[in-house]
Amino acid sequence: MRVGRAASLSIAALLYAVGLALITLSPLTDWHFVPEAPWRFLGQPWPKYWTGFDVLVNVLAYIPLGLLTSRAILYRFRDSAWGPLVSFIIAALTCMLISILLEGLQTYLPSRRPSILDVASNAAGAMTGAFIASAYAQSITRLQITETRPIEIGGLALLGLWLIAQAAPQQIWLSLGDIGLADELRRAAAWITGLSAASPSVTQEVFAAQRILAEALCVGAAITSCALILHLTMLESSRWFARYLPEHWPRTLLAIVAMTLAVRAAWVWLLSPGAITGWLTAGAQAGVVLALLSAYGLAGARLSHQRLAAVCGLAVTVMLANTLPENEFIASSLSDWSRGRWLNLQLLANLSAVIWPFLAIGWLQLVLTRRSVRALERAYGRESHPTISADRSI
Repeated sequence: MRVGRAASLSIAALLYAVGLALITLSPLTDWHFVPEAPWRFLGQPWPKYWTGFDVLVNVLAYIPLGLLTSRAILYRFRDSAWGPLVSFIIAALTCMLISILLEGLQTYLPSRRPSILDVASNAAGAMTGAFIASAYAQSITRLQITETRPIEIGGLALLGLWLIAQAAPQQIWLSLGDIGLADELRRAAAWITGLSAASPSVTQEVFAAQRILAEALCVGAAITSCALILHLTMLESSRWFARYLPEHWPRTLLAIVAMTLAVRAAWVWLLSPGAITGWLTAGAQAGVVLALLSAYGLAGARLSHQRLAAVCGLAVTVMLANTLPENEFIASSLSDWSRGRWLNLQLLANLSAVIWPFLAIGWLQLVLTRRSVRALERAYGRESHPTISADRSI
């Protein structure tokens, strides 16, 4: 299935706008009716108290939205000499209307206050992104690719959610997929293992002894699964990654490990500076080592076996995320969340951490299906066959 590049960019812009809505309207609780027009704030004076940090964040948040929207519109007017200007104007107005709508909805949230300064900052960011897209499009050679596949946009979105999920105050690092059944599953596990009849001290010692191993399995399985999904997606996306080969798997895993560690450290430094030295526990370090070792264990495996390993890794991650006991790191992280300047991001980060493994499983079932992966095996098997290579040289 192939869709136009404009449609793919429109979908990406829509998904990004949904993320902005979750951040702008967070927390989505205690809605109440206010007998005033939601656009009344547009006529109110400039807020007395504001910080440069808030303005900067509002500007930066809307730059990608303006860029994506402008590029999507531009491809519909690529044959017109006025295309860049039209795309800039429409994208800027669209993003400004989105900002006004979201700010107006804050009127009905007691914990939020709409502000004309936020709209102005968002508009500045949107116009910056639209201008960059319009200026980039002046080169005609950059508009030659008119078709793309949804797999590229979807793969980038899945990777983006993976990075956003690192900001969530999880029970343990990369315990993704916690659907709120932890207490029930822990009681069931305690009853099966007989720990429910043991003393609290014995139970605590057993959990402490098993925690490092469980955390290592969780971190290792999550990182390996993410890297495998990215690896198979790039192999399937022959248009964007035409030179990517199955032999590049170790490099992909190393890149995911480095990126994940760097992003998690950055989020912890922003959200909870006091925990910057404590989040990478012994279990997490062992999990990173396990993930790196999988580069060699799965290097010679068939692509269908790599897909199966990704599914099993996601299942292990979800199971451990819903059974492991809480630790002290989540309490400190939650306290920093509640009084930090990044509170608006909490809803999006928590949602990303919960749904990521399920979206990844859906990605494997709907996009990277068993049939498509086996087709990749046959394709790359023919390319590496010496007889076929000799025929191609002839």
